Amino acid sequence: MSFEPLYETHTEAVKMARDKDSFHLTGLLHVPVNSLFAFRARRDTFFDLEAALTFCEQQHVALSNCSEVLPGEDPVEMLLSSVPHQLKQDIDLVITGSNLISRRPARPTSGHRLQFDAFLPDMRVRFLNLAIERLGSAEFQAETGFRSAFFRHVEVVKMGAAPIDVTFSLVFTGLELLARMKLKPTRHQSLSWIMKTFLDSLGFTVSEDEARQFAQCRNALFHRGELHATYHTEVGGEVRSIKITELPNIRSLFPDVLLKVLGFNDPRISSNRWRDRMAFKGEGVVSRTIKLDISRKGGTS
Repeated sequence: MSFEPLYETHTEAVKMARDKDSFHLTGLLHVPVNSLFAFRARRDTFFDLEAALTFCEQQHVALSNCSEVLPGEDPVEMLLSSVPHQLKQDIDLVITGSNLISRRPARPTSGHRLQFDAFLPDMRVRFLNLAIERLGSAEFQAETGFRSAFFRHVEVVKMGAAPIDVTFSLVFTGLELLARMKLKPTRHQSLSWIMKTFLDSLGFTVSEDEARQFAQCRNALFHRGELHATYHTEVGGEVRSIKITELPNIRSLFPDVLLKVLGFNDPRISSNRWRDRMAFKGEGVVSRTIKLDISRKGGTS
């Protein structure tokens, strides 16, 4: 399979792709099959690919529809042309999905976790290749619990402004699942120890107090349906209260944990961005020659 972009300039593509109220067709996925049966046989791959693309954007991405294209036909030209064509009836250029009652955006986003192709052309390609391989591996799922945790995060992205207890339930269970699968703890080891040990092993520095806050908020939500808890500080053993909204930004930490478990390590990704929001490390000044192509459609690139 291969992707073909619908728009040739980065600015236009990003404008369409990041719309929070509507789904804009920004590219075509070419699937080389000779029958509808063969196409349907790939549904599991399409399902995983849609989720992986949603992870890339940290915004709901949809594979919307399919249509047959004959050899020699240019689907991009047919879609963008003013001439009527069956392809335009099969594939919508825009699908509006905003909630007219609540006025909440249909495609909210907290910001991308992987750099745009225009800046780092290899990052998302490497992630997609690895993600599709690992999501389809029953052995990797049995070893790490990755698939189960990954789709919890994808649902968090799709839901956007969902009830806070629903969102945190998915985040808590996703992180805990990954931690328990890796450490295989005994029943006597505390949740705070499990989470701290797991996160520290991945390179995320978590204090003892933060691990205790995580554990107590998780227990309060699951066992009592409450959004606040108390914990004992490591130093002095003081009893302090903590609201679930006062936890460190574990919603931002969760996708980075997934990247680590997946085995996707890129030195340009900051492991501390869940705290300081600096998503990517600077690479310094690089001297390079850039060739400008002004002959393409759409003007200067």
